[in-house]
Amino acid sequence: MIGDPAAHSLSPAIHRAGYAVNGLDIDYEACTVAPADLDRFVADRVSDPTWVGLSVTAPHKEAIVALGDPDEPTRLVGGGNTMVFGEGRPRIHNTDVPGFGVAWRAHGLAAPRSAAILGNGATARSIVLALAGLGTRDVVVLARRPERAVGLVELATLLGLRAEVRTLGEAPGTVDLVASTIPVAAAAPHAAALAAAAGAVFDVVYDPWPTPLTGAAADAGIPVLSGLDLLAGQAVDQFFLLTGARVTFDACLSAAGRELKRRAAL
Repeated sequence: MIGDPAAHSLSPAIHRAGYAVNGLDIDYEACTVAPADLDRFVADRVSDPTWVGLSVTAPHKEAIVALGDPDEPTRLVGGGNTMVFGEGRPRIHNTDVPGFGVAWRAHGLAAPRSAAILGNGATARSIVLALAGLGTRDVVVLARRPERAVGLVELATLLGLRAEVRTLGEAPGTVDLVASTIPVAAAAPHAAALAAAAGAVFDVVYDPWPTPLTGAAADAGIPVLSGLDLLAGQAVDQFFLLTGARVTFDACLSAAGRELKRRAAL
């Protein structure tokens, strides 16, 4: 997998656990690649027959799209997290989109009919696309700078959702889901009010945990999903795309949790 930085990633632990279960002789490493080196790094790996593909994380999710043939979710989101090598140009996928659905269903939650989304970046776009697939009808985008959320509202509208943008701090109304894709410190002042408005809460962060938002939700008895849930959910499809073998959400989540505990004990 590639990112800048990459050493913190839990993906190696998830994928290696999947290799062990499936009896696959594959290696998976976290490689820090600076943005200026991305094109050359990818070209070198594409030309090397021992490589099957790449997992991609920040800050390369947007730039990677131009280096292969993106699928429809990747085009809509404007970013991908999986590059699969083969004949011709690499194929680019965004498994964050189905991954959120996998995580949501794993928690046994009813389909969210309404949602408030904090932020307007690539992760927020992935969540909107995932919510459209889950049957969501109404979305409120809460942004520190509402003028920057126009593209997200346009995407939601294109997908058939009723969408509006409000300034972060404004009340979103009662919603089935509050999803935060912004830094912990930015969401913290609004944590109690947002939790009170939500039927469930998702925060893309998983370390440190809990965040003020998810802590407020847990105190109120509201279901909580973390970035760890999304990481495990997106790994399900990503593992299959890269290997042709299957892993379960629970197995991916367990592998990530074990790695976090291992690191905490160091």
